[in-house]
Amino acid sequence: MTRFLNLPLMKSIHPWLERWRPVDALLPISIGLHVYKSSREVGVGLLVIWLAWRLLGGMLNGIDNQHRPTGFQVHLGLFLSLLLVNARQIALRDDVQGPSQFLLIALGFVIGGLLGARAWRVTLGWLAVATLPLLYLFLAEAHASSMPLTLAQLEIIYNTTMRGHGGISRFATLVLMLTTCAWYFTLFAQTQLTRALGILSLISGYVLCLGSGSRTAIYGAPLAAFLAWVVIRLQGRRNQMLTRFLLGAGGLFVVLLLWWFVLSPEAARNRVSDLYRMEAARCWLSIMFSGKERFLFGIGYGSEIPNRICYHIPDFRGQYGTIGHAHNTFSHIAGQHGLLGLIALLILIVLILQGLRGQLATLRPWLPRPPGLAATTWAEAALGLNLALALNFVATTIHISNQINQVLIGLLAASAINAWPPGSEGRTAGLPTGSSSR
Repeated sequence: MTRFLNLPLMKSIHPWLERWRPVDALLPISIGLHVYKSSREVGVGLLVIWLAWRLLGGMLNGIDNQHRPTGFQVHLGLFLSLLLVNARQIALRDDVQGPSQFLLIALGFVIGGLLGARAWRVTLGWLAVATLPLLYLFLAEAHASSMPLTLAQLEIIYNTTMRGHGGISRFATLVLMLTTCAWYFTLFAQTQLTRALGILSLISGYVLCLGSGSRTAIYGAPLAAFLAWVVIRLQGRRNQMLTRFLLGAGGLFVVLLLWWFVLSPEAARNRVSDLYRMEAARCWLSIMFSGKERFLFGIGYGSEIPNRICYHIPDFRGQYGTIGHAHNTFSHIAGQHGLLGLIALLILIVLILQGLRGQLATLRPWLPRPPGLAATTWAEAALGLNLALALNFVATTIHISNQINQVLIGLLAASAINAWPPGSEGRTAGLPTGSSSR
């Protein structure tokens, strides 16, 4: 491998590959193809190719001069073999509700752990620009069908001509993640051109969030970014300031709840919709207590048994027996996988929280920080990305029936496990060093 990289041709193109990571262009292409039901298998196939390429590259970069794999790269070889064995089931969506969904989350997490400062910035850029072709596809469909260009039409267009994700809520989860990526790509942009591209991608992504009609998508991205911004700037501050902030945040939360459920024009609809969602989450959670084997192992994959148990809960169309999922990831995992599934989920959450805690600890010597884009650090970006995932985690079931979302969940969650030495602050805007600079 070292001899191959020392060839004159590779020496000339290697800086270009490092700067632009053209293989990551498969991500926006895959995301665009997945929007349509007729082309989503092709999109998932390209996603499998991207996963395999990134795992192979990480594995080969860890081969020493004696051609022996070292350290973490041994595990990359294992994950690559698991991906190849399951490639048919994943690409053809034969196992869309089976165990491969957790394999894809793990693969995304492993690849995210390999990314260094430059790689993260470029990968965020490729994910950000994916919002541009998505918005273009909606505009093209509206023009072809002579529909008016309004936000309300986006959901109609998706449900009538696209449906590649199987439902508008899963598409909303996707655009929420992409919009959050666009925000932090804009903050880390090093040139006026990339910043302009980031702003355009951010606007396109949030238009799609608004058009999806999902309240989580509409409020999730700005709320996650705001909370991350506040936490970073309160890090290391006096307890009195923290107390005032928590009291103010608690009061604001109560006011918003009153508005949402009592005072707003849509208060009645909000109460009905959210109460049904909470009841669905409660019912799925209760499944693990309906039998000894279900407490440990859950009911397994699929929604046939939960639909019978939770038949009394209508879906968004008012139909009974088709609730489909728990509208809460914790309850969904508990119902399908029982106590062992919850332990597995807890392990992942602990990894993320430990990583975020370590990143926040490294910021203390630089406080207080001035306002503005120059104060942005990778700890803030990682916290914002994971808060966006957490809001989805609470409000819906984000990992089911969508391979694109599954990979992105793992990839963005892995932003929490990157760390950097103190000297990397400043010029690199707090981006991680990672296990590789690629």
